[in-house]
Amino acid sequence: MKIKKFMAMMIAAVALCVSFASCGDDDDDDDNKKDEKKVVSAAESLAGDYTGVMTLTVMGSASDDTVTYEIKKIDDTHVSLTTPAYGSGAMALPAITLNDIPVSVSSVGGVDIISASVSEISGSIVVNEQEKAYKFSDVVIKGTGKKVSIAYSLQYGKMPMAMVVSFTGDK
Repeated sequence: MKIKKFMAMMIAAVALCVSFASCGDDDDDDDNKKDEKKVVSAAESLAGDYTGVMTLTVMGSASDDTVTYEIKKIDDTHVSLTTPAYGSGAMALPAITLNDIPVSVSSVGGVDIISASVSEISGSIVVNEQEKAYKFSDVVIKGTGKKVSIAYSLQYGKMPMAMVVSFTGDK
């Protein structure tokens, strides 16, 4: 009799443990997580390496070349832009990084356009042990999906005229 009572208690204990272990409300959480979309900031959406055609115009004379621009997220509302090194010899331009460019989002016809712009950024960079001043004016970056367009004017070193740059590229 003791064995029957013991076995009945063991079966009841196992049944109780199984019933508690199988109950839970966390199954719905997994389904909800699948439906949630990750919120990505405008700066994060714009960040990436873009390769495409850059047109550089100086005093009405234009030249095209395939280059890569790098855009990095600084925070949710700011990016940095690194221009490509370009040219050679005395006419070589080094890669220059422009920091803290504010980013915004607008919607046109249901398409989100991410814009980053700044009216002027100036500074200096050391090239071949010489300090060269630079001034970027009217910097505008516009991105949609995996495409970006970049435009700016650059006064570099002792050049008396500005270089006007336009770029269109893909991620």
